[in-house]
Amino acid sequence: MSEQEQAHNPYLHGSLTRVFVRTAAPIVLFMTVSGLYTVVDALLLGRIAGPKALTAVTLMFPVMMLIVALQSMVSSGMASIVAREIGAGDIRAAEGSVNAANLLALIVCSVLILVLLFVGGPMTQALSDGDPEIAHMGLVFTTIMVVFSPFSFFLSIQGDALRSEGKVGMMALVAISVTLLNIVFNYILIGPFGLGVAGSATGTVLAQVVAIAAVFYLRLSGRTRLPLYARGTGSLIANWKEMLALGAPPSLGLLGISLSSAMVITDIQIWSTTAPATTVAAYGVINRIMTFAFLPLLGVTMACQSIAGNNFGAGLHDRVRTTLKVAFGIAVVYAVLFEAMFMFLARPVGSLFVADLQVIGEVARIMPVTNVTYVLSAPLMILGGYYQALGMAGSAAILNLVRTYVIGLPLLALLPMAAGEFGIWIAYPVGDVVMLGIVATLLLWNARRHHLAWGIFHGRIGQVELA
Repeated sequence: MSEQEQAHNPYLHGSLTRVFVRTAAPIVLFMTVSGLYTVVDALLLGRIAGPKALTAVTLMFPVMMLIVALQSMVSSGMASIVAREIGAGDIRAAEGSVNAANLLALIVCSVLILVLLFVGGPMTQALSDGDPEIAHMGLVFTTIMVVFSPFSFFLSIQGDALRSEGKVGMMALVAISVTLLNIVFNYILIGPFGLGVAGSATGTVLAQVVAIAAVFYLRLSGRTRLPLYARGTGSLIANWKEMLALGAPPSLGLLGISLSSAMVITDIQIWSTTAPATTVAAYGVINRIMTFAFLPLLGVTMACQSIAGNNFGAGLHDRVRTTLKVAFGIAVVYAVLFEAMFMFLARPVGSLFVADLQVIGEVARIMPVTNVTYVLSAPLMILGGYYQALGMAGSAAILNLVRTYVIGLPLLALLPMAAGEFGIWIAYPVGDVVMLGIVATLLLWNARRHHLAWGIFHGRIGQVELA
């Protein structure tokens, strides 16, 4: 990389603590506002549209997570490539990678729409356990979100591209404004207009339209390193192959969340000792709270990925190492604070969403059990994003996939057979404990096979200024 290119890259020079704060703060702020949206949307559905509306959207959660997983497959895989290409000073290659991601997204969205056309009705009937009102609401919500999914894919790609360019402040400002507008749209459409779940989905789409207009303006204004469109360099097929390889671990991790949610809902219908609809509604509340907790931590992971990827591409291994240390410290403190909330404030938090005392009681019963080991999972999320930033797709895949597919899903299937409904909820903490042994083995493997210090650090360990 030329000295001129390095001087213009904000990730490659200066105090890493300040670089991390400057990078992470706007992303975390955006993620927090996004998490607030999920909370407010659930509040509006539960308080205005009623418990059945909240249940219908909860039942469609696995489908929504599938869409998010596919978005992540494209955009996060692209982000890893683009960050390293920009870090190496190859802007033309970065342009080609963004173009390839946009085309791949259109293909994926087309497949989603075709699948919905053939299986949408039977799927919502099956998930609703035969309740026609809930099934209808679920189908309406899902149809709107899938048909307009190209908007969300495009925004995901552009957001990750801006982050990789170092334009996190610009990205966050647009995203926060649009998310707040989304809350306003949802309030108007669910409340005064009385559209229920259709209002929730339509409000999201309208906010995405505003966001797309903002992205077009920013790209066309010339204030970003990458234009709205340029032919760039590189093969579409080669880009797709690397995107899928790097994007598959986080995508399959999110797909695992979708499958886990579907299995939990099925387990509730089989093993629930109370009314299944009540427990599903409580599970929906817990999911929204967990999403609110997850998104800021994802923001820290994204910041770590961008900084580590750029510095790794520039060959600055000491800065890569220090970036990971800072991210780990933030993640542990964050996880401790949220675990305290999950353990001691479950009942008052549940009462914010619904007035039904049975649903509140279920939230207070379930949430402390499922999150007793939350502090163990946060650093693993950082480590997975770090491995992805360095292009170590295999290690990233192990961290993202083993926890869900090898440990989590089997536990959700087997533990209820041994412990009844309680087995559903203890599957999460048991899985976290088992995962510690897997991580220790992975670190030892990387230390021996790839000659990485502690299984994670490239190059000779030196000193990097923190403050």
